[in-house]
Amino acid sequence: MKGQEEGKKKDYLIAKALHQFMWASILASVASQIAITTDAIVVSQFIGPEAISAVNLTMPVVIFFNFLMMLFGMGGSVLVARSLGERDAQTTNKIFSSTLIGLIIVGVFFSALLLIFSPQVASFITNDTPVVYTLSLRYLRIMLLGTTTTILFMTITNFIKTDGNPQLVMKAVLVSSVVNLILDILFIAVLKTGIEGSAWASIIGSVTALLLCSRHFRSANNSYHWQVETKQCHQYILKGVMMGFPMGINTLLLGISIYAINSIILSSLGTDGIFAWAICFQLFIILQMVLSGIATSIYSIGGLLIGEKDIVGLRLLTNKVMKYICLSLLVLTLFVLITPESIGWLFASKNIQSEDMFHNALRIYALLLIPYAIAVVYRILYQILGYWLLSVVMSIVQMGGMILFVGLLAWIRPEWLWWGFPVSGLVLLAVYWVATCVIHHRNPDAQVMTLLPQAADAQSLNFSVKYQNEDVQQALENISTFLESCDIEPATSFQINLCCEELMYNIVTYAVNKDADKHLFDVHVVCHKETVSVLIKDDGKPFNPILKTVSFNEDGDGLGLALVNTMADIKYKFMYNQNVVFLTFKREQTM
Repeated sequence: MKGQEEGKKKDYLIAKALHQFMWASILASVASQIAITTDAIVVSQFIGPEAISAVNLTMPVVIFFNFLMMLFGMGGSVLVARSLGERDAQTTNKIFSSTLIGLIIVGVFFSALLLIFSPQVASFITNDTPVVYTLSLRYLRIMLLGTTTTILFMTITNFIKTDGNPQLVMKAVLVSSVVNLILDILFIAVLKTGIEGSAWASIIGSVTALLLCSRHFRSANNSYHWQVETKQCHQYILKGVMMGFPMGINTLLLGISIYAINSIILSSLGTDGIFAWAICFQLFIILQMVLSGIATSIYSIGGLLIGEKDIVGLRLLTNKVMKYICLSLLVLTLFVLITPESIGWLFASKNIQSEDMFHNALRIYALLLIPYAIAVVYRILYQILGYWLLSVVMSIVQMGGMILFVGLLAWIRPEWLWWGFPVSGLVLLAVYWVATCVIHHRNPDAQVMTLLPQAADAQSLNFSVKYQNEDVQQALENISTFLESCDIEPATSFQINLCCEELMYNIVTYAVNKDADKHLFDVHVVCHKETVSVLIKDDGKPFNPILKTVSFNEDGDGLGLALVNTMADIKYKFMYNQNVVFLTFKREQTM
């Protein structure tokens, strides 16, 4: 059954959804990270190398709030992706509302707490180094005023992207980055406000983006509505926290590891070393640009596929993601290996004494990018597949291993510490292989490394269809054979075939105006104990079969769709530029 099913299921629509989601998300992430990099460049050029070091030293605090966002916001968006895939509107609304309530409460609380103790926080993250303590404190105090708005914006964008509108997020973040860039130059270079100006520019940029994103919730295609039930609110918050914990712990450990690595490098190589590490961290930010677009596709699109019980589609998605990860990061790695001085020029590296060490550090650190990214994709896949504990353990191993190898090599010989980064990445992939081999031994159905199920569900039929009448006819015959093999009652089988015939011929006739031979649409049929569900996706022009049943003309157009609505519970959504029609048929109860 596996080979037969995968031979029919093509990656055409999944690739189109991934491309739209991925590129919009990457561009949004690029714009967002450009704002961070712009801060670094403007601060370094107009204030000095000590200022960029001070901004970098505050990253553990930024990452702590990202941890809160991951814990509440990202966990909630993963749960929402599943409920959207299951077409459960009430659960979607409750998760959405509860997530925002929980996030705002914890965001305000920790922002106020850290603001009160900001001198102690600045002292801790800078190890009381006088040259950067004052600058870090000044930057930190302003930054904390806007952290709740920032993490709320990041959470809202995840919900919007999951709801099939990543383009709006991209536009909002682009506008925000332009605002941030203009204000950076205005505040720091023109008005001479110092490092505080950089923090204010970032806050105002986040507020601008949040206001623009609010447009989605006023649109007709919005899936989210405010629905709070006091007795259940804490339950949905807890579920979101549990789902977001692997991502959150990874983010928190990233903050801890950055603090630990800051301390190791500062004590081993001094201020020139910490400057080199600050620029290496900009490479990490570029890595995050790629990962945020590609890896979050697994959360959103993958979560929808799991909600739809489409494991074949998830396998195709994973293969595409890995290909894009490796190709894009290979280009970046080669660029850094060949021309590290081009990156150093941006950040005025000639102002430091050990420029050769700086270039060497960049080249070695670049070797971490590909293994780190592959490990992150696998960890996300484990999480959405339900291997919660494994995902948590791998988060700890990933960050702990980085600190371990950097510290060990620094202890042996300080200039060797940079090799700790790529070594930790390769060791991590080896640990993944061992762990998944153990799981595969216990459960042979789970593939090594990905843990995706190898066998197809016998109660599921998943295939792609060309825009040709003869292919539709063959598809209908396949559906009939499949329903018979699942012992579906003749009356229910007749209704399913009639509805599928109407919808599929409607797609072939009206969905695409030209180059129809280059298009495919997907059909996914799943037999449950009490129901049979049919999911049909196409990339034609928007067409809501529910709205189109209001009336029909003298030729009978619309009559077929009207019959479909009487035979099945039908739901429709246009997302990722695709029509998604979900039908549910009740099975006849036999005595």
